[in-house]
Amino acid sequence: MKRFNLTMIPCIIALAIVAGCGNANDKQFTVKQPPASENGAQPASPPPAEKQEADVVKQFEVLAAQAKEARELTAFLDQHMSTVDEKTADQLFIGLENFLEGHLPVVNDNFHSLLAQPAAADIIRGLEYPYDFSKIQNDDNLKQWLMAQVTGKLKLMATFDMEYYWDIDYEALQVYAPHLSDDLKDYLVIQTTEMNSPYATDGSLKISRDELGTRMIEAENYLTKHPNGPKTAAIMQLYKDYLKAYLSNYRYDAIDENTMKLLPEVKDSYSAFVKKYPNAKTSMITSAYLAEIDKNKDVIFAFGKQGESIIGDAKPNISQFWNEISSRVDQLF
Repeated sequence: MKRFNLTMIPCIIALAIVAGCGNANDKQFTVKQPPASENGAQPASPPPAEKQEADVVKQFEVLAAQAKEARELTAFLDQHMSTVDEKTADQLFIGLENFLEGHLPVVNDNFHSLLAQPAAADIIRGLEYPYDFSKIQNDDNLKQWLMAQVTGKLKLMATFDMEYYWDIDYEALQVYAPHLSDDLKDYLVIQTTEMNSPYATDGSLKISRDELGTRMIEAENYLTKHPNGPKTAAIMQLYKDYLKAYLSNYRYDAIDENTMKLLPEVKDSYSAFVKKYPNAKTSMITSAYLAEIDKNKDVIFAFGKQGESIIGDAKPNISQFWNEISSRVDQLF
């Protein structure tokens, strides 16, 4: 065996000591902790409040998938809306509205089957608006069925020729408004106005152009305030419908059939609207339309063919403008 030279030992010790004494300017190292074992890592549990909200939404979804009547869901909202946060309340409201939209065909089919029974039809037609189904006598089954629909936030409506149908009762849904976001509160206001007084029926305006102008501005304000809300698309479509009716619904009351010109009072209402709302997007479109009217010296339609119709096709530039209303709106919003 080889022997170490004893004279080397002090040198080795000295080198070890020097190596162990780091300079203050030397780069420090850190010791990495060993990774936690897979079995030891536990996912963070959601806060109790968040779990409670998620549970409520899940319960609603299960109920909505199984419910036979809308009143089952409105009873659930009546119980929970005051106990959840605003975000969850919005989810419940939208879920209820979606259910009602899908449920309406079933309700109307059942109702029309009831109306096929002469006794039931006589009872319904004998009611005065607003309908109070609690006053029905001698047919408890019919009475209970009708009241169940009302509890489910549906409303019996009638056309001008007394054709009955059920629709969503947005006025009744206002009971949930205190718990909703501003977006859905504003949405409810617009839909309640439209439900109580539809802007058009049977192809004709049912309200004045001035009132329709007010509704257009309310819809425009909604779209400006809530550009990415859950109901923005619905209000955008309603706004386009309003604008198209405002600028092109001339049935019966807007055209001088002797000249095919727009009546002066209708044209003046457009000018008054632009003056009243000079900064509105709707006014930009209305001003552009007025320019097209001026090009034709107020003539909107060609004369119809004798024996077929009094009013013919719209003038080419007017027709083109009407066709471009939707795209003009899309460009502005």
